[in-house]
Amino acid sequence: MYVSVSRLRIEPDLAPQLLEAFRSRAHLVDTADGFIDLQVWQAERDLGEIWMVSRWRDRDCFRSYMRSDSHAVSHARIPPLLKEAIKLERLDHMSGYEVVAE
Repeated sequence: MYVSVSRLRIEPDLAPQLLEAFRSRAHLVDTADGFIDLQVWQAERDLGEIWMVSRWRDRDCFRSYMRSDSHAVSHARIPPLLKEAIKLERLDHMSGYEVVAE
């Protein structure tokens, strides 16, 4: 399994717009080869801290999607002013693990 974690920062008053953008996403990633799921988390004590966590079968599937037209179309839907307000604070990747209990 491959996990990508993007820690995003946005002004707290703009966070509802970003969360709505995620909620109304195009879902193009849902049919990407190897895609498992996507979750968006918001910190309870800092509403401007948003984490995007996606799980994939493997790194190659993730990389392929990131280079795809679907990814470009998905990101093109974000209003320019909102896109400018989003800051990527940290990007982490985990691989070599498997889910063994839920």
